[in-house]
Amino acid sequence: MKKLVISIAFVLGATFAFGQELTKEELKQQQREIKALVNIAKDAEINLLTDPVSAVNAMKPVISNPLVKTNPYIWYVSVSAKKAAIDEENRKRAEGADFNEALLYDYTYELGKELVNCEKYDNQPDAKGKIKPKYTDFIKTTYAQEFAQFYNAGAYYYGNDNYERSYDLFKMFIDASDKLYEVGMLPKDTVNVPVAAYNMSLSGMQLKDYEKVLSHVDLAMTNPQMAPSAFRYKAVAHLELGDTATWVNDCLEGAKRFPEDAYFYQSLIQYYDSRNESDKLNALADELIASDASNPFFVYLKGYIAHQKEDVDTAIEWYEKTLEVDSNYESALNNLSRCYLFKAQEYAAAQSSTKVTDKKKLAKDKEILNGYYNKALPLLEKLRQLKPDAHEMWLANLTNCYYNLNMTAKLKEIEKLQESLGY
Repeated sequence: MKKLVISIAFVLGATFAFGQELTKEELKQQQREIKALVNIAKDAEINLLTDPVSAVNAMKPVISNPLVKTNPYIWYVSVSAKKAAIDEENRKRAEGADFNEALLYDYTYELGKELVNCEKYDNQPDAKGKIKPKYTDFIKTTYAQEFAQFYNAGAYYYGNDNYERSYDLFKMFIDASDKLYEVGMLPKDTVNVPVAAYNMSLSGMQLKDYEKVLSHVDLAMTNPQMAPSAFRYKAVAHLELGDTATWVNDCLEGAKRFPEDAYFYQSLIQYYDSRNESDKLNALADELIASDASNPFFVYLKGYIAHQKEDVDTAIEWYEKTLEVDSNYESALNNLSRCYLFKAQEYAAAQSSTKVTDKKKLAKDKEILNGYYNKALPLLEKLRQLKPDAHEMWLANLTNCYYNLNMTAKLKEIEKLQESLGY
């Protein structure tokens, strides 16, 4: 492509400043340079099937030159050259030959950008105000042939941590799918498009660009499998953008729509807790239970709220209800045992003035205290069974139960465990 190189050198030798008022001679020079640029494009078009990469390289200074950037033909040739290079690399890959993956996807990205310019300038009115597009069929055909390539390129760039490009390419895929649907070339894509939208939100999360997260997140939520995560990204984006009121509403809606996702209700718990708004937290718990009474966390939340308000009896009631829903719910086992031990401690403190000579009263006190310890004991033993390595959850309290219930053998065994752990 020797002729192209000569033409490029000629164009780069221009001395006039684009955009300024030109003299007659400068205007002639400009026209010559525009002609030279167009000739480069014509030469590239002739050679693009035999040497597409050289054609792409020849077009680089042309498409960046303001003299011809509004000429749709220039973009048509550049897109055609990149398309030919992409086709060549895909052919090699299909045949199992070595291919240039980076070039393949770089050209895919550039093609998508340039195809937009081709369509834009092809549909601009001429000097008489008339629109006479020449490349409509080419543009539609190229979108039809390359739109899946946009998706693959998006996945490639995401896997290589280039989230800006992955976002752009998944958007190209969605835009191309919509265009092809509008002209009747493809059915409405209700499967891949929402996944691409989800990937756009994911790319935005990686970039911490929360406007990007929000741009297509609602479309991502039309995919049932991805809806919970997409809705979470939406909530996080609103919070990061400082829109706390919308974030709270997102969490309220998310807790109802996606009760299996702990982010929403745990975020609300922390939010209301930090603001001492226990009434709102309690109302949330009631709504959650109404939406799904079989979710042990929702029931547990009622106990947790009461516990925080030091309403131990109400906390006990709801923790017990939690264990009716899930007998292995660890937080309920832990907190319920603590409630019973607190009751024992509280009762012992209240009876501290009982005379040692009042045997009957002391026996009654012992019976009541043992009742509390006996209620806490099986909870702690079960917790130990479920979480044998989480010593902080049960070791001290279980030792307390064994001691107060005079369970000598058990007490010796647990004291040995404490020694081995360095307590």
